[in-house]
Amino acid sequence: MTLAPLATTADLPAVWSGSDQAARALAVATDAIRDAAGVPITQMTSTVVIDGDHDVLLRLPGPIVRDSVTDVTIDGHPTTDYRVVAEGLWRRHGWTRHGEPAPVEMTFTFGLPVVPADVGDLCVQLAVAWLQHDAAGGGSNAGVQMVRIDDAQEQYTAEGASAVSPVFIPAATRQWLRARFNAGAAVVVGSY
Repeated sequence: MTLAPLATTADLPAVWSGSDQAARALAVATDAIRDAAGVPITQMTSTVVIDGDHDVLLRLPGPIVRDSVTDVTIDGHPTTDYRVVAEGLWRRHGWTRHGEPAPVEMTFTFGLPVVPADVGDLCVQLAVAWLQHDAAGGGSNAGVQMVRIDDAQEQYTAEGASAVSPVFIPAATRQWLRARFNAGAAVVVGSY
């Protein structure tokens, strides 16, 4: 299943909206944001598997459409003794099978029906950075922090701080996205 980008070419500044690379830039930016968030952000129905344990709350990627949770199994065995809460599923005795942690599989709808304005803007800003970089000839600028023409001087960042692509999402923004969309250890095994 291919998801739509988090912004459209019409959202780009006029100078870039007609670019033959606009759709690619938005796709690259969208993939980077979804990867950083740990969830697709846009609403979808999926079958997911999450490692269950003794905690009573099984955190799910969100936001969750409350009446959409179906086919919940613990280690392949159906269960109905849970409640859907804002952060996920609550179960009195935790998410174990015979007292041992077990995989929990379920199908549910999560995400937002409309992309939030700030996330759409982040997508546009990253796409524009990609388009500007591409128009300048592309190539990696990993590690370059500063270049001075007179006296031919270059300064580099530490390797861990360098970005190979202009579509770079800093750690603080990654943490914000993951927290905002309740991204956990879910593994999508099917979408429709």
